[in-house]
Amino acid sequence: MKVKRTLVVAAIALFAAVFSLSGISYAADAAYDGPKYKLSLGHVIADKTPLDMGARHFADLVSEKSGGKITVNVYSNSALGDNRSMIESLQRGTLDFCLPAVANLAAFTSSTKLFDLPFLFNNNKHAETVLDGEIGQNILKALGDKGLVGLSWWVQGWRELSTKNKPVHHPGDMSGQKIRVQDNEIHIAFWDELGASSTTMAYSELFTALQQGVVDAQENPVSNIKLSGFGEVQGYIIKTDHIYDPVPLIISKKTWEKLDPAAQAIIQEAAVEAGRYERDFCYKYDEDILKEYEAAGKVTVIYLTDDEKAEFRKAVQPVYDKYADEIGKDVIAKVQELGK
Repeated sequence: MKVKRTLVVAAIALFAAVFSLSGISYAADAAYDGPKYKLSLGHVIADKTPLDMGARHFADLVSEKSGGKITVNVYSNSALGDNRSMIESLQRGTLDFCLPAVANLAAFTSSTKLFDLPFLFNNNKHAETVLDGEIGQNILKALGDKGLVGLSWWVQGWRELSTKNKPVHHPGDMSGQKIRVQDNEIHIAFWDELGASSTTMAYSELFTALQQGVVDAQENPVSNIKLSGFGEVQGYIIKTDHIYDPVPLIISKKTWEKLDPAAQAIIQEAAVEAGRYERDFCYKYDEDILKEYEAAGKVTVIYLTDDEKAEFRKAVQPVYDKYADEIGKDVIAKVQELGK
């Protein structure tokens, strides 16, 4: 899938921004003659999903660019722990890379809370403009104070709503719906604002909860809905696009500082290239899944109109009012301006 973007300039800006953390300048296109490194990357997502394929593409790029002297071993499916435990491992220097959900990263830095605001982005281009521009790069740089180095922005897809037996077109349609949400105060706040009854639970418990009617609805990227079999116990998938779910590729600052400049340059360049690859893979992957659901006819896919999305944006405005000071009114305004 071809997606227009202006990432050449953004990639250069990202490269410069991250390398400013250690005052390093190095051309990654030179033949690598530095030391060998064996590094590990963990994530919680299933094999062969966009994030997993992106991680493996990143590992291949690093190996290729270093002539096989730098290897990155990828561990999927929470093999190295959940998001929080992996972030803590990065801080200790016992794990090198991870791809954490920003909702979990919010426990370590408030800078990522911006991305928890509902209906913040209009489309892929709007989101990428923010992530690859000044705002997104400043958020990556802010991770340096937490023992982490942000390399590039990837994506897990748009978070979409699914319900058992109720079509949703308007905010009022969520009234009384019992919905499982992530353990994140902003997520809870905006679903409650729509009149839903929010509850948090482990992702591993969600399928059974939907099957047994403990909750009526849930929200996740389309890939998660498919791979976890939620379509078997849900009648509707509503393409709300309520959150663009960015995922940063981060490296332990302790690991980063142990790498020689040439290795750092290779890893940074590969991170940006793999991020572009992963985003395109994700967009196409999600489109294909929705087409499969539509073709099978067992799940009804609802695409909200622009006017319907505008209703939702208006309905969740109190959430913006509540968190604007903490996140930064000026930052929110800049994001909205970039979407015009």
